[in-house]
Amino acid sequence: DRVPFDQRLADFQSLHNRGQIKELRAYFTKNAMIQSPLTPRGASSEKYLQALAAEPYNLAFSRTEVVYSLPRRAATHSDVVASAAGRFNLKERVTVDWRVEDGYWRIARILYSDWSPIVGTWRHSGMNREGSIELRVLPDGSYLVFLAEDPSAPAFRGSYRLEGNKIIFVDTSSSDPQKLQSAEGSYLFVRTATGVDLRRVQDENTWRSERFEGVWSAAR
Repeated sequence: DRVPFDQRLADFQSLHNRGQIKELRAYFTKNAMIQSPLTPRGASSEKYLQALAAEPYNLAFSRTEVVYSLPRRAATHSDVVASAAGRFNLKERVTVDWRVEDGYWRIARILYSDWSPIVGTWRHSGMNREGSIELRVLPDGSYLVFLAEDPSAPAFRGSYRLEGNKIIFVDTSSSDPQKLQSAEGSYLFVRTATGVDLRRVQDENTWRSERFEGVWSAAR
């Protein structure tokens, strides 16, 4: 198997962007762990492909460099653009770990090392009987909030900034304009074994302040 890694990533990119899920399975080792905008905390290749089938997005690799190459192990660095209209448009540096399995080079891990621990998809219960809330903190400085009554479209979009282990939220749009409040809200975040604990410092957004504090479980 002598296909160069940059060509292998180009082939992977083509299948990925066409949604060829079955063919993509052959590119991963059996125990591969994939970090991505859909699985920001890392997931098995099967969970990643399930998420990709549900929420397709495009990848574009460039400037691939070999970090090291041994007879059965290798690693590459690449620039990558991950984009989905209306959801995210990320430009990142990514590490791909490769292993030889069944005579072929396959992807053992995809890692975006610069992402904060708060980046991820988190869920917890809303007030009373309103159902669960899903918070997607994206690595590009934006976030999305989905509510149980309409999980297909975000109820809120916003931007955030980080100050150590403090995150400051600002809503920028809402599916219901009457619920949009532009006040900032700051929370300390602590990673737990299964998710993240948000502890309110100050938040003048009443909708958010009544719902965001507490333990959120990792959704992916």
